[in-house]
Amino acid sequence: MDEINVRRLTLKLLTAPLALSVPLTSAFAQDKKTVKLLVGFPAASISDIVARLLAPHLGAALGRNAIVEVKAGADGQIAAQDLMRQPPDGGSLFVATNSPLQAVPAMRQPPPYDPVTDFSHIGFIGRYVHFLLVTRDASFNNVTELFAYARANPGKLNVANGATFQKVATAQLLKDTNTQMNEVSYKGEPAALTDLVAGRVQVMICSQGVALEFLKDKRVKALAVNATRRSPFAPEVPTLVEAGLKPIEVVPWVALIGPPGMSEALVQQLNQALRMAMGRDDIKEQLERIGIEPGVSSSAELRQLVIDQLKIWQRNVKELGLAA
Repeated sequence: MDEINVRRLTLKLLTAPLALSVPLTSAFAQDKKTVKLLVGFPAASISDIVARLLAPHLGAALGRNAIVEVKAGADGQIAAQDLMRQPPDGGSLFVATNSPLQAVPAMRQPPPYDPVTDFSHIGFIGRYVHFLLVTRDASFNNVTELFAYARANPGKLNVANGATFQKVATAQLLKDTNTQMNEVSYKGEPAALTDLVAGRVQVMICSQGVALEFLKDKRVKALAVNATRRSPFAPEVPTLVEAGLKPIEVVPWVALIGPPGMSEALVQQLNQALRMAMGRDDIKEQLERIGIEPGVSSSAELRQLVIDQLKIWQRNVKELGLAA
């Protein structure tokens, strides 16, 4: 599938109907009273919040108690490898993001696992919304002015990276605009955003869930949003495409994943439970508030997205020299 079709598939996932009302089957292991949702990032991270939002509704749809277990570290690799060791009976699932399933196998050699064959793909949850931020007192007020300044002053601006998606997205933007900035890496977005507010860095790509409070308080400025549409929480900010830039090729997403070897019947039952949870208006509203464009998919569509995005990650990592 080519890159245009990857974007079409992503848009389809974001706009597909969210609710179905057929009864669930009984493929779930009868002795499993609890469903464990693994999270690969620290408590209060966006993926942790997503898991805690969905847990009670997934549990209700399955007739089980759903709990969240944090196994943070190594960009989600620790949680992913823990999931691989679990039995394929629905007792352990993973609220996974593009970091462990795309960035880790693309950037680390040799790859610690195959994101296509080593997991069962249950369903898409949504796509992360990111803003291109600059300091509050920056002289540039749009992307044209930002990159014109960067070209006229190579190496004068510092750009923060707080996650793997930001690292690849920043590298693509700099390549596409033929600009040079000093990249500063952080262990997470909060620390990077703190330095942006303080002026120690001048540019940052940041998820909406982390950035929104700072935008509302006017402690930073947003020049564009990386999304298929403008954010309802900052409607004055244009999308990257509206601002005249190419869209970021790598898609930042969150989805529900299972261990390898799950039966098709169980995957479909879990997909249906996810659709029922995602069909709730309160869930959709809360996901949008933390910066996720909610969507659903079939298991096959999610698997295809993983395949296509992995190719794009691998190409970008190679072309941009980002392999670990």
